[in-house]
Amino acid sequence: MITTLIKDYEFETIIGLLEFERIRSQKVRINVEFQSSDFIDYVEVINFIESIYNEHKFKTVEKSLEVCSKSLKDKFGSLTLLKMEILKIEILDNALVGARFESKY
Repeated sequence: MITTLIKDYEFETIIGLLEFERIRSQKVRINVEFQSSDFIDYVEVINFIESIYNEHKFKTVEKSLEVCSKSLKDKFGSLTLLKMEILKIEILDNALVGARFESKY
């Protein structure tokens, strides 16, 4: 089975619990791996993910992955494997912080 990769996709979104994170967008990096029984256009996946983040303005990276992964499976029902990672790349000068989700369907 072929695994499709989306690596180091960056965009700005509102995400976080701290007051300054709720009013100013910050840059995040998304990495996604998926397998599907049908063709899925990775550009469509990227655009869909960014639209989810723009719509929800999540308070935690964990909740963002929970909602995003469910939405991806709902939209792309042929997914058989999904791995997704979100990293906040501007919070610390010397580290990236985030979370990872993985599911087999």
